[in-house]
Amino acid sequence: MPDVVDMLDLGAGHRLSITSEGTTLSALPMVRDGGRWRRAVPRDGASEALLDVLAQQSGSWSSGNFTMQSWAARKAAGEQAMGVDQTNESVIVGDTAVVKWATHLQDGPHPAPSRIAVLRDAEFTGMPAPWGLITWHPPDGDATLAVYVDEYLPGAVDGWTWAVDLMTASASSGDAAPVATAAAEVGALIADLHAALTPTRSTSSMDDARRWHRHALHVLESACAVTDSRSGQILRAHRDVVAAELECLSDMSDVPVIDGHGDLHVGQVLRSGGHFVVTDFDGNPVLPSSQRALPIPAVVDVAGMAQSLAHVAVVAARYTALETDALAAVDTTARTSFLDAYTRGLSAAGHTGLYDPRPLRALRIQQVMREMIYAAEYLPRWMYVPDAALPALLEEGTAR
Repeated sequence: MPDVVDMLDLGAGHRLSITSEGTTLSALPMVRDGGRWRRAVPRDGASEALLDVLAQQSGSWSSGNFTMQSWAARKAAGEQAMGVDQTNESVIVGDTAVVKWATHLQDGPHPAPSRIAVLRDAEFTGMPAPWGLITWHPPDGDATLAVYVDEYLPGAVDGWTWAVDLMTASASSGDAAPVATAAAEVGALIADLHAALTPTRSTSSMDDARRWHRHALHVLESACAVTDSRSGQILRAHRDVVAAELECLSDMSDVPVIDGHGDLHVGQVLRSGGHFVVTDFDGNPVLPSSQRALPIPAVVDVAGMAQSLAHVAVVAARYTALETDALAAVDTTARTSFLDAYTRGLSAAGHTGLYDPRPLRALRIQQVMREMIYAAEYLPRWMYVPDAALPALLEEGTAR
């Protein structure tokens, strides 16, 4: 059984427990069952009890090492499981809210609470409406996110579904308009996101630029070392070319930076009711906790989204008999529509200077290398994506 490190009483025989098992800390819903405590499951009422706590008052207050932030102060009843990902267990309550328990706590400082607060204060509507959250401050570390509550969007699907379906349909029909329209809407959404985050705007230093460049070279060496896949062989053969591409990151001092999303890709964009919203402000999971909350150039988010659209085309090709050339043409149209709409949106909001496109290609390459590392270490069946994406991206450079 995990050791209980800390706990917050939620009332009515429920509590939030911080537990330790090996090196993993977890924020778990617990319920009193007879004379013992056990992990709560949906319908045990722990998520309902947590909403009751957040509904007691609006604003922020603390209890021991826990801090509560309530924006909606709303109750809901009726629990059902939504699913478990790598970091959360999500419970739908009353078909109106999603309670996300951090079953794998990140080391603090956690970027989500401050970013969500800034977006809410800016009245940004391109995300599920936040209801509230609970952070935990360990005695020997920085605060991290234990539970987050936001609006439930029935029927929402992420981009690895809606984008793949759209790109497949467009390549099949020869009509790229639907995918171009969707990509443009996402571009406008990300422009609105960045505009809403401009209260966090500052300017990068030479140390920042050196850190970005140093990290990119580390990713290059790691990707070269971890795999004998097709992409690994190609990367090792083009190591010097890629290193030269990454050199531009060392010149990114004295550029605007914001508390950006940090891990932006199509999977973080939900489609619900004909509209798009962006989710998951936990920051880049491959960075050390000390760096996840640091400001970034807006182009980091843009590159992540643009490259993920290229990966959508690879996924579509994997599961259909469509010609590669047809999917490549639709992919190019989608990325162009996304980038054009993004720059137009920033301009309309009066923030043209926020986006510096110079390192876009270098950051796209870095994203592919991260996919290689992820596939090699966690999900080998995903390697087909960087295997196809890396040579295509390198060929783009030679065609310029």
